[in-house]
Amino acid sequence: MISGNHNEFDNTLVCRVNAYQTMKSMGYCQLDSDDFNLTDEQKSDLSFIQRHFDSLAMDPYDEKSGRYRQHSKYVLLPCLHLLVPQSSEHAYSYKQDVGFNDEVTGEARKFQPVPDEILSNKLITSLILHDFKNSPLYQYADTVPMEVGIHFIRMKATFSSPSISVPNRLHKDGEPCTWIHLINRNGVSGGENIITDNTQTNILCNQIMLRPLDSIGIVDDLVWHQVKPIHVEEQGKVGYRDVMLIDFTPMFAMPNSPA
Repeated sequence: MISGNHNEFDNTLVCRVNAYQTMKSMGYCQLDSDDFNLTDEQKSDLSFIQRHFDSLAMDPYDEKSGRYRQHSKYVLLPCLHLLVPQSSEHAYSYKQDVGFNDEVTGEARKFQPVPDEILSNKLITSLILHDFKNSPLYQYADTVPMEVGIHFIRMKATFSSPSISVPNRLHKDGEPCTWIHLINRNGVSGGENIITDNTQTNILCNQIMLRPLDSIGIVDDLVWHQVKPIHVEEQGKVGYRDVMLIDFTPMFAMPNSPA
């Protein structure tokens, strides 16, 4: 368990951009790598995370896609300054309603869990707090606990096989707010992040994230989004694009149903 004392949350990221109002009004925001001022300790943590992507397991639900994934969950209690990694079976499963992703038929997918030493990485816990404070959900910080999903995805391409995200079209995720942080990018072209308004015709963003910690935040109710396939740049080479997704879902209590 990550400590609930204030020191954990004092080790926050210094970011020159406050994205809270932009997220509320526009439904998305873009942050550049240069917007973050990392300490030496945070730079070391980032290097550790970057190397960790080499250990991701292949996506068992589409072994020809060039995707490698890990997934785990936390519970965030903002009013208590407490972030608790979850170790139950539920923490490793990821389910999207078929209305959000018809390519997985509504089934819960189970991925390799994120190791404890990564879940407790201080840069990641600081990123979670940063993302939450810059999410419209932050208005509920005093009253509502949050389920936090952390999802590591490597897209790896070869000359004969591009890597394709799922779903490979404009879509919504189902979680109210998601942040996408680029961790590594090497030897590939493509991978544009496309964001539209709810008409799906007005393009708000068409951006390639190029440097570690280039980031995009998304408010699910207000926008649609997708990631274009990546292609390797040189024949005979392998290229990859690594991202960390952090999503937030309020944990509301459900009343008992009558027998």
